[in-house]
Amino acid sequence: MTPTPTPLTSDTVLALAPDAASAHAARKLSTPGKWQNLNAPPGSLWGECQGSGSTPYLTGVDLSGPAFKCSCPSRKFPCKHALALLLLRASHAETFGQAAPPGTLQTWLDGRAARATAERPAADGNPATPAGNAAPDPAAQARRRAAREKKVNLGLNALHTFLNDLIRDGLAHAPTRPYSDWDTQAARLVDAQAPGAARLVRQIPDHLHDPAALLAHLARLYLLTEAWAHRDTLSGTEQADLRAALGFPLDSASVLSGGGIRAHWQVMGQSVTEEDTMSTRRTWLVSGDHTALLLDFSAAGRPFPPALPPGAEVQAEVCFAPGTFPQRALLNGETAATGPARPADGLTLDALLDRHGAALALNPWLERTAHLTGPLHLLPGDPWHAQDSTGRLPLTGSGRTLHTLLALSGGHPVTVYAEWNGETLTPLSVQQGGTLHPFRPTVNA
Repeated sequence: MTPTPTPLTSDTVLALAPDAASAHAARKLSTPGKWQNLNAPPGSLWGECQGSGSTPYLTGVDLSGPAFKCSCPSRKFPCKHALALLLLRASHAETFGQAAPPGTLQTWLDGRAARATAERPAADGNPATPAGNAAPDPAAQARRRAAREKKVNLGLNALHTFLNDLIRDGLAHAPTRPYSDWDTQAARLVDAQAPGAARLVRQIPDHLHDPAALLAHLARLYLLTEAWAHRDTLSGTEQADLRAALGFPLDSASVLSGGGIRAHWQVMGQSVTEEDTMSTRRTWLVSGDHTALLLDFSAAGRPFPPALPPGAEVQAEVCFAPGTFPQRALLNGETAATGPARPADGLTLDALLDRHGAALALNPWLERTAHLTGPLHLLPGDPWHAQDSTGRLPLTGSGRTLHTLLALSGGHPVTVYAEWNGETLTPLSVQQGGTLHPFRPTVNA
């Protein structure tokens, strides 16, 4: 399995914009009527957008970068046409054909492919010889990093002021604010290249009915602004947590080059979450005391890449992304199924909460953890609950999953592998008769 690329969504595209004006202009151009040709041959996009002159601008995107090329005179990079082309691909994939690009774009793409091939490590593991002057330029990387951090500074400073105003007005007034207040603030954070913070702002309306939950959610956002302002005082792993929460892309090459854990991994279960036009699939792996979370993304209804089989054991190398509580991971190289997952002992609910709390103490922006827990008694109701001798927790999931779980239990205690998000327990599989039975992933908004 290859590393998962950054998903193509409106937020990830607009995070590439060099400034807010470019993002605004790109949004206006991201309608099929503005374009004469739209095509998506393998690995690239190209199209022709009518400008003020008689000849349309020819725009191309190499998705392996992404990298951009456009015949327009703009000195911004990427230009509004390249951003609009990516936005169109995210929102109107069905309007793209498969035609090969014109000669000038094909020459550019061929050149990039040749350089990438020359730079790729050889099969014997020896370092590749850099091609020409295409080696990474540390100075250029530092300038790009500084430019992005400047944008994030501006965005989070504005968020800090917004949150202070919100608290000063009183939480009781928050539900009376128009939705445009949250949406506008989120859009500014996208322009500031902080899509993770934008996502948290968009979630605020979900908590307006519950003052305690609203205050906790706002506190996580406020902590983001404070942590960013004092990031130089944080350790390397704490800074990695902060950047992940803000939506900085994962450096897959760096993660994979750092090596991983080659072992037999149990594929404990999968779940799918849908937000706007993007779906996220989570696959949980366990080997001994290690738990790994693999993420796959799908935009605009496109299918996910092939997944590891839930309920199976695989031989794989798993590389963890840096963080105070390493959980997000990538697979390095091929995997091989070695048999069914082996049974194990479950945690009590009290122990589950202890482990989740310990993880949050390290990374306060962690959204969920997953655990094998049981034996549990199932208590149908509204909501359902799972209970053992140490307590009870709300149980959630599709009606099909919960009733299947109840039927398999036969009224007896069961051990389940489940996600805990701080509010509800979502079963992903059930351990019965020495075998792990995965549930079919259902889409949760």
